Amino acid sequence: MSPRKRVVLLITIMAVIGVIIESISIAILYQTAFNEEKDFLRNIVTSQARLIEATYRFDRVHSPNFSGGPTEATLSKIIDAHFHFKGFGDTGEFTLSERQGDNIVFIISHRHDEIYQLKPIPFISKLAEPARLALSGQSGTIVGLDYRGVPVLAAFEPVQGLGWGIVAKVDMSEVRAPFIKAAAISGILGIFAIIVGTIIFIKLTNPLIDNLNKTVTELEDALASVNQLSGLLPICASCKKIRDDKGYWTQIEAYIHDHSEAKFSHSICPDCVKKLYGDLDEKK
Repeated sequence: MSPRKRVVLLITIMAVIGVIIESISIAILYQTAFNEEKDFLRNIVTSQARLIEATYRFDRVHSPNFSGGPTEATLSKIIDAHFHFKGFGDTGEFTLSERQGDNIVFIISHRHDEIYQLKPIPFISKLAEPARLALSGQSGTIVGLDYRGVPVLAAFEPVQGLGWGIVAKVDMSEVRAPFIKAAAISGILGIFAIIVGTIIFIKLTNPLIDNLNKTVTELEDALASVNQLSGLLPICASCKKIRDDKGYWTQIEAYIHDHSEAKFSHSICPDCVKKLYGDLDEKK
């Protein structure tokens, strides 16, 4: 792999690591905020349910002759209280419901300054899931569909003695919105930082890469010329030994073997055969 490709690979790895770290950080922050919102909604419905129960117990004793009975007396106080409560969040909503036959009937639906009447929802419907759980005697938090079919984070609680169910909820889009915005901003800033960092990194490393390429070329040229004999070689006119740089005389085979990649395979030429073994050749 070339040095430039290594630089590109390094930048890519750094960018991927940055994205992973950013994603993990946002996920941790989102989970923390999500849990805090759950606790907030849970505290609302719990305190509201206990307050309504206490109010109903009071009205049973002190408002038995109220038009509609103590239940209507308690409900009138609740409605009056919500008229003076502005609600929470952009999509925060408080509902109070009861079961009438096979339907969920909403007694109060309060979003900010508005209190309005909702249409009944079939109890077996997939809608109004938090209210259905509250009217089933359960309490807790859930991410589910409300009466509009919109995903919400909701806390629900039954009201003992009245058969009512309380729900405090907020749209999931509101819960996620700040983190989606933060992720988008972080992504844009991250891309900008990667581009700027890449430009600076390339400007700083280009001279190093050029010098490295030059050095590699020189080394390759030097390696190509290694073990190649050149220049004048002092050789004995009689025994054919060669004098090395240190002044020692060595056999020509040993010198060539030490200074090149050549290897010797001994044999005898025809002239030497006649010279050394001429008598044997004549007898044969």
